[in-house]
Amino acid sequence: MTWNRTLLAIPLLLAFAGGAQAQTVMPAQRQALNAAERWLEPVDAERYANAWAMASKSFKESVSQKDWRDGIRKIRKDYGRVVKRTGEKLAFRGQAPSPDDPNAGTAPGTEVSILFSTKFAGSKQATEEMTMVLENDGIWRVAGYFIK
Repeated sequence: MTWNRTLLAIPLLLAFAGGAQAQTVMPAQRQALNAAERWLEPVDAERYANAWAMASKSFKESVSQKDWRDGIRKIRKDYGRVVKRTGEKLAFRGQAPSPDDPNAGTAPGTEVSILFSTKFAGSKQATEEMTMVLENDGIWRVAGYFIK
């Protein structure tokens, strides 16, 4: 999959889980991926306060809105706009639910890691990692974002 949206970075907790196993895309993973794409829209439009407001409780507890805004602005300046983004990996973090379970991945606290290979303007290449969490209200939100 390719997304032509800009995802910028601020080192923020939760790196991609090395022990997570890749799965066929399950409905919960698809929902997490869709939520990640929606979150990227305000980031791409430089509406950083909106992106922070859409993030998970743990994200907001880890970084203030001001620190997020200031950090993401600096990083965006360093990387520039996204030319091409390709989803490389999508996996549940921790114990993967059974694909035979119709409710797989629907419990609050379930996490999905998403890895992107991204080319930025100026030929910069990076790996972007996002962690999505299913919160108690049933909405997938960004819990972590990291670029390297």
